[in-house]
Amino acid sequence: MPKVNFKLSDDEKFNALMHLLNPEVTEEGDWTVSRVISAVYDDYALVFDYAEGCYIRAYYSKNDEKDMIELGEMVKCYIVDVTEQEKSTLETLRALNGGTYELVSEVLTDAQKNFEQVSEFSTKIEELNETIATLSSEKADIEAQASEYSAQIETVNNTLTSLNEELDSLKQYKLSIETL
Repeated sequence: MPKVNFKLSDDEKFNALMHLLNPEVTEEGDWTVSRVISAVYDDYALVFDYAEGCYIRAYYSKNDEKDMIELGEMVKCYIVDVTEQEKSTLETLRALNGGTYELVSEVLTDAQKNFEQVSEFSTKIEELNETIATLSSEKADIEAQASEYSAQIETVNNTLTSLNEELDSLKQYKLSIETL
């Protein structure tokens, strides 16, 4: 006949954890409950410790072959009173931070610094764009003036050419009168 192995049910995990968390049993069979389980998850239980007045994450591991639960590290944790909107924000922060709240403060500080740098750079970009607009306007004015000066120079050159031609003509006339 084949051997049948049953895995621990959630109820059996709860009961085993409850006994591991509260091992104080007297000879008369009285059981002292100093910790109570609020919720059981895949790898830890959320526990309230009456003596300490705090919540604890009690990590555990299952041994399906021996149908046993073994307690692991117990870490103090905090339950936070938040609204639904605040909870949504916290879940977003957790998701953006790799599924943990650890170091969120550092990440937010870095994000704040980055935001400030982006704001500073945006301001500088606006200032530089204004400078570019001013310089472009001045360049257009200078080009217009240069074009105007070129036209004036061309007029002066034409006048000079015309006067030189007239001068040459007068010199020729003078020479012809003098040689007569």
